[in-house]
Amino acid sequence: SRNSRSKIMWHDKYIKTIGSWGLTAALLILTVWGIRTYGIESVHLSTSAMENALHKGDFMLVNKTKWMHKDIRRNSVLLFTSPLLRDTTDEPLLVSRCVAMPGDTVVVHNNGYRINGKEYPFSPNTLKRYAMPKRGLMSLLAMMKGLGIPERERENHPTESYFTLTAFEAYRIIGHLPEEFRPMLRQRPIPSYQLVVPKKGRAYPLDSLTLVTCKEAIRNEAGGKALFKDGKLYLDGTPTNYFFFKKDYYWLLSDNTTEAIDSRHVGFIPESHIIGNLFFCWYSKDPQRRFKKL
Repeated sequence: SRNSRSKIMWHDKYIKTIGSWGLTAALLILTVWGIRTYGIESVHLSTSAMENALHKGDFMLVNKTKWMHKDIRRNSVLLFTSPLLRDTTDEPLLVSRCVAMPGDTVVVHNNGYRINGKEYPFSPNTLKRYAMPKRGLMSLLAMMKGLGIPERERENHPTESYFTLTAFEAYRIIGHLPEEFRPMLRQRPIPSYQLVVPKKGRAYPLDSLTLVTCKEAIRNEAGGKALFKDGKLYLDGTPTNYFFFKKDYYWLLSDNTTEAIDSRHVGFIPESHIIGNLFFCWYSKDPQRRFKKL
């Protein structure tokens, strides 16, 4: 009958509409998944590793495209995972600044870096530890409060107190402190060291010191063939003074040297552990930082 044919046509049209919407939704889900997996994704910073360049709680866009690795440059802020973690399926995401590229010779000292013979000062936003004797502590605290500088990681000791400040904050404080207290605020020295970042296919000279920094990277690449004994590397039982890496590596350091996990803790970062580079802040509690490009 006519009513039966109408019902069948309506039913077929309804099924086609539902199928069309379902296909559209599936394609949309796949597109979003593809963009997040292989393109651009939003990440929420849960640590203060990059204070004060980036703040804990900021929402950042990260470039994860396959072409991203060609654009890694010195000073890029990178999202990566630790090469040391083997016993977990949910690796924590880490954020640090690219200090040295594959093949670079880098010297880290109290005022910055020397890379391939060229000096690179620390960023003015890099956080460092400063000390103030008890005699000038009250003046310092009053001055920090007046300038709106937070008391980060304050440690009180019998003769002095320690604070974490940026170089710019220390400069502002010294400019406002009474003259008798200015020389008392001093930066605590950081250990100096020199290293060469492994580069794919290049012979990497080994000694007891370099083995400490690249031991884990060699173990990951050589597997059971590598044996470390008495400050030397043995490959298949044969001692060697060189190692040819199969991957490119990077040396990544965070701006907040006291509140971060970076290459000082986990060693060289292989390219395969770099997820992408952060390039845009789309939300921050600080209104002046919103919609800012790195």
